[in-house]
Amino acid sequence: MSSLMPIQHFTHVHPLTKVDGYGEFTCNGCNTYGFGETYRCVSCDYDLHDHCATCPPTLLSFMHPQHQLRLVFRRPDQGLQIRRMCDICDESVEGLYYHCEPCDFDIHPLCTRLPQHVTYVPHPAHHLELSHSGASNTCEVCLRTIQSWRYKCGQCRLDVHMECVTSSASAGAATQKPQFDHSQFYNHGYTNQGQVQRLSPSIGRRMFALLTTLSIGVVCNMICDPATKFLTDIF
Repeated sequence: MSSLMPIQHFTHVHPLTKVDGYGEFTCNGCNTYGFGETYRCVSCDYDLHDHCATCPPTLLSFMHPQHQLRLVFRRPDQGLQIRRMCDICDESVEGLYYHCEPCDFDIHPLCTRLPQHVTYVPHPAHHLELSHSGASNTCEVCLRTIQSWRYKCGQCRLDVHMECVTSSASAGAATQKPQFDHSQFYNHGYTNQGQVQRLSPSIGRRMFALLTTLSIGVVCNMICDPATKFLTDIF
């Protein structure tokens, strides 16, 4: 189903129309995984995440409070530049992303949507805070290495993968399978070509899954098995 009001986005020459329930796609803005809602140019097979199509040109974020972030677009013909990595998820940034020139800080548009604080159900005493560092580099849930930002409780010295914060497992439950096997989605520069194939690794897939889970309230004291099963089947 598509909306009636197309938008004009600076990354594409033609108007884009919002389409709901499209399925899997690669965003032509940030070049990361997408599913469901898209702003689309049918004639060019061009898609933008809902957020990439509507995100502001500048942003003030708790993730980088030192300076304002500026939205930039690195076109495909600029691909010979040095590969850049998202400072939040540690995956490649290409195309559309936010940048701080003085600090050389980069972040995917979708990663800016991560909440600063979340409620982690097995640790009800305190909220967990999104942070670039913590007490250790080992996740308390799956016991794997943390390679990017994490959610932490500084008071209790507890660190959890961003993905594992959606798990109902207690801290230290090494035998508990995470909600998503995020290790397969660490590709450090793998670029998807064309339409995303089901169950294949692609940049942004694990973060898209996490944001989808958070948006339907799995973390906020509403662990919902049907929702978790639905997301696991997709991702």
